[in-house]
Amino acid sequence: MPEQRDVIIVGAGPAGSALAYFLAARGLDVLLLDKSAFPRDKTCGDGLSPRAMHVLRAMGLLDPLLAVGWKINNILLFAPNGRPISAPVPPYDGLPNFALVLPRLQLDDLIRAQAVKAGAEFRSQFNVTDLMREGNQFVGVRATTPDGPRELRAPLSVLATGASVGLLERADLLAAPPAFGRAARTYYEGVRGLSDTVEFHFDSVPLPGYGWVFPISPTAANVGAGYFVRAGKPPMRNSPRQVMDDFIASPYVANMLDGAHPAAPPKGYPLRFDFPTARTAFPGLALVGEACGLVNPLTGEGIDYALESAEVAAEVLGDALRCGEASALTAQRYDQALRDRFLRTFVNIGRVRDLYIQGWVLNRFAAAANHNKDLKLLLIHIALGNIDPIRALSPKTLLQVALG
Repeated sequence: MPEQRDVIIVGAGPAGSALAYFLAARGLDVLLLDKSAFPRDKTCGDGLSPRAMHVLRAMGLLDPLLAVGWKINNILLFAPNGRPISAPVPPYDGLPNFALVLPRLQLDDLIRAQAVKAGAEFRSQFNVTDLMREGNQFVGVRATTPDGPRELRAPLSVLATGASVGLLERADLLAAPPAFGRAARTYYEGVRGLSDTVEFHFDSVPLPGYGWVFPISPTAANVGAGYFVRAGKPPMRNSPRQVMDDFIASPYVANMLDGAHPAAPPKGYPLRFDFPTARTAFPGLALVGEACGLVNPLTGEGIDYALESAEVAAEVLGDALRCGEASALTAQRYDQALRDRFLRTFVNIGRVRDLYIQGWVLNRFAAAANHNKDLKLLLIHIALGNIDPIRALSPKTLLQVALG
């Protein structure tokens, strides 16, 4: 007979492991699956925003993270014309006034271990290949394992599979091809001039996109670049790897990396940011984090949305499961809860990206922000994802930017 659980979560990244933690803490029988053995690397920029730190603090992970991560107190942005804008990470609405950089090799394993500590069971090297369905209701998953094929059943299955859409395609659950960004990153050791500052560069990459230098230690950094493709626009001619290589070869970054050496092979990765049009839930099945397009379409940050969507899922789906329900109505409630939480922000982020991530506009914004502390604070809050960027579209802000 197939094994039976309350909840099966597929994918032990931040979204899946956080959800496993929250549901297990509610007393549910949670099985967390991943195709990889842990710890495992995951290609990413490795940044943890104050919003991400807020959720991780609620999970009891603040001290363990601070013990191994690189604390970030300052932000440095470069406009397309090379003009720098710098500011400390500001306090906002109870969020930590710092960020953190920590490779996913360590971060994901810490969150996974916390889920297990809360009572979830974790199984590695479980490669989920299909979703099981009876009529309109999803009832579990099929997986290949080192011990052979397995069937696992639960009233609720959750996909926390990131940008991978294979399971969704096989189950015919994609309403349309998802919108993706592209990025590539590597690690450098022996880097000079690193501090408690993360750098965002709009001066050496094609727009809409940026390059970054995120320290992970006094002498090592995650270095990469990424870009988005606007709807209706042709794809970028250069590959993510080429964009990253060009960024690394730019004078400022080349000088910073002079004498440093790559500590890992370059890796590219997709970024799925189509939440406004993505399907998020079905009877007996829910999606969290990047699996439903929850990646910031301006910055590419997704860990904070992954963790926050896990909180939403735990509240809505956890309550339903305790009442013995995982119906179409539950799916509708979950979808509505996600849209109430994130949709307006995503729409406004898209508008801000399309308006501001153009060379001459960003240059005007940088010029204005360097002598207007309110504009600078707005820019930093948007870069960190602290706020809905609707204020950037206000007549007052537009006038301030236009006047430079």
